[in-house]
Amino acid sequence: MRLFQRITIAALMGAMVSASFGAATASAATARNGVCEAGEFCLYYNSDHQGSLSDFTTSIPDYGDSQPSCYEFKSAGNGQGLCVKNEAAAAWNRTTGPVTVYYNSEYGGAKQTIAAGAKVNLSASLKNENASHRLNDSGTGGGAPTYAAPPNNPHPSAATRAPSATARTQFVDDQIARLTGEKQCWVGDYRPGQPSTSNHNTGNALDCTISNAIGSYPSEAQKAQGWKLAYWLQKYAAALDVRYVIWQGKIWSVARASEGWRTYTGGSGVTGGHYDHVHVSVQNPYGD
Repeated sequence: MRLFQRITIAALMGAMVSASFGAATASAATARNGVCEAGEFCLYYNSDHQGSLSDFTTSIPDYGDSQPSCYEFKSAGNGQGLCVKNEAAAAWNRTTGPVTVYYNSEYGGAKQTIAAGAKVNLSASLKNENASHRLNDSGTGGGAPTYAAPPNNPHPSAATRAPSATARTQFVDDQIARLTGEKQCWVGDYRPGQPSTSNHNTGNALDCTISNAIGSYPSEAQKAQGWKLAYWLQKYAAALDVRYVIWQGKIWSVARASEGWRTYTGGSGVTGGHYDHVHVSVQNPYGD
């Protein structure tokens, strides 16, 4: 089976470029260049479309809290370089469908729907309180497609030796490939520098490459793609027997679910901070 072959870091260098989800955009638009072009949704730092702007061609489930993982204001002007989250005051919807801005990440909480072509100031409940937006979303629960629910994981907690995967982990990998289309997920080689009971060494964890290569930051579309996978793993953690998920310097765990996505302090840099791959650990006998 795919996970039972010996995997090296070099093998993880395969590209995993995915189309963004949301409304189709005009081919002339250049995402994230600080210019609000046809086919894009743009947020402005100041009211009345003043100050620096941030342009998007995809739905964004979480703008991020800090660099290098946050979406920032790109153009010259007041606010340039600041993270967009909780800092936007106005919006221009140059896509062909409605776009809804949300108070919470993953499209939750208070919201404001902006019609195609409209230029508006954000409402009092959303001004400087914005966390996500979704294209082709009329504010009634529609919008970007989500992945289907997986079946329950039928396999008991177990341990093996990397690069082999336990049956429980193999099940998770199979569902990821089948339902999300992500097929660059690996247990990886045995890691002598880690405890023998660690998630990877016991075949109880997967690393899903999202960027073009391990060691490189993802594109904006890939970042959104990674969040879509991470949120799916979070949503169906009970069914899949997921223990925790790490992506973009953030970690979510079943044990501390009430705290949401927390800052990850277990590593730094592109790979150590999990900016190039989504890590998922499954429940295992050791709890490592």
